[in-house]
Amino acid sequence: MIRRPAASAAFLALAALALAGCGGGSSSSADTTPGTDGTTTAGDSSSTPTAGTVQGVKLTDQGTALTLGQAATVSWQPNQKQVGVIKVSVTKLQKVPISAFSAWRLDAATQKSTPYFVHATVRNLGKTALSGVPVPLYLLDGRNTLLQASTFRAAFPPCPSVPLPATFTRGKKAKVCLVYFAPGHGTLTAISFRPTQDYDAITWTGPVSKLQQAKKTKKAKQH
Repeated sequence: MIRRPAASAAFLALAALALAGCGGGSSSSADTTPGTDGTTTAGDSSSTPTAGTVQGVKLTDQGTALTLGQAATVSWQPNQKQVGVIKVSVTKLQKVPISAFSAWRLDAATQKSTPYFVHATVRNLGKTALSGVPVPLYLLDGRNTLLQASTFRAAFPPCPSVPLPATFTRGKKAKVCLVYFAPGHGTLTAISFRPTQDYDAITWTGPVSKLQQAKKTKKAKQH
């Protein structure tokens, strides 16, 4: 990968949804608007589609706790005109050194965060094409805060952190990698599917491995 000079690197967008507490009554919506402090504030929540959205598709019960590799079938409304139904499985969690983003321009707060790569597989089970729709997964950190996946203004090959691909129609499957930054050297406690305030989150937990970066080889001395 050719690194971009820091001076011309694309801006890295971050967002966080603060949870007021651990109880089911206090939560935050996946529909958010950017805050002035780099976080986000909750917007209006939409109703969660019922299990009858797609005939023959049984949704995973809300509040289900899963481990890495286990799949959940979920339904949500990305917007007022779409209803998404997907089978999603979180497969790998990686803690990443901040040095992995040395070629990117990061603000002071982001430099003090802990990056994570989250790998998942997604299959479209519904009637709606989900091309360009963000994968509805959030990182829950040790401060009980839901974090949105970061997005890049230029390609980031190690973990693209991009929406679902073009022509993501019924039956299509995609492997995705999402980037999250836990503020204040935060820790990953779970990955959560929680599209609305009144939705009892489906969560994934499992071992978090460390990303092994390739060691730089020393140039041979010229004689």
